[in-house]
Amino acid sequence: MKKRPLILTLALLLVTLPFVQANHHEEDEEHHSELEDQMSAMNKAWRSIRRQIKDPAKNESTLELVAKVKASAQKAVDMTPMLAEEQKGADKEKFIADYSKSMKRMVGLVGELEAALKAGDNAGAEVIVGKLNDARKKGHERFKAEDEDE
Repeated sequence: MKKRPLILTLALLLVTLPFVQANHHEEDEEHHSELEDQMSAMNKAWRSIRRQIKDPAKNESTLELVAKVKASAQKAVDMTPMLAEEQKGADKEKFIADYSKSMKRMVGLVGELEAALKAGDNAGAEVIVGKLNDARKKGHERFKAEDEDE
């Protein structure tokens, strides 16, 4: 007889669990920004670029990925990082201006990468990828909020 309440409790838990998870997912989407979408698109393409940058046979594919990164970076230039909300007055304006300047520099470096690949200069492209990696790390340190998972 004592097993019956336990079985009922477990059955109720199994029935309600998907609804709890669905609600949690909806809350995550509410805190999702358009800037995060652009950064996510860049990161996905960027991982592939880094893997195939040394292979001239993959330059066409790499150029397609570079175009995606460039388009997302150009869109992100005029967006505002969520960390800007923590700033006040002139500090906020400076923070946003610094972010925009940093993203414009990224767009410029991506343009250099594109030109190197079109010229078949994979060694030069590798150097630019290194510069982009450094700029990316510094930008994330300065303009990206720490993830709770990190």
